[in-house]
Amino acid sequence: MKTLKPYLQAKVTIPFFMQVALIIYVISALQLAPPMVDGLLSESSFPFLIFLIASPAAIKLFLDGLKAIKKEIAETGSVVVVKKKKSIKPALIVLIMAVFILLFEILGFTILAPLYVFFFMLIYDDKPQDIVKKIIYALLIGVVVYVMYVIGFDIRFPELWR
Repeated sequence: MKTLKPYLQAKVTIPFFMQVALIIYVISALQLAPPMVDGLLSESSFPFLIFLIASPAAIKLFLDGLKAIKKEIAETGSVVVVKKKKSIKPALIVLIMAVFILLFEILGFTILAPLYVFFFMLIYDDKPQDIVKKIIYALLIGVVVYVMYVIGFDIRFPELWR
């Protein structure tokens, strides 16, 4: 009897859950607005583009993980699972993305974009120092992305999101 246990490794589960998160992300974005309105890109076009780029990558990583495990089973008859120190960072990233999606309609882009960037920097920084510098970077990135949307792509944010 075959078991699914060998397939419950990070090289299979992380791409799978990333794909699930991407699907939830794009569905939530498309519920806010269609990617094109009157021939112009809308605020949901960026999440849609992220989905179009990241989804094939996540599917490829998932299939590569399955193939590697099948190859290892064929060669050795079993899968050697190497225990690694578990990191909470991927779960925190998914949590931040979920909170961002849930609060986007309530708080809007102007407040959430810098917070989103700031928390990403906190998670990926192994030495949480220079908090003021991180706040400044997050605000600058938020402003640059907002200007890129409004001026570069001519996307008109609803009043609620400004």
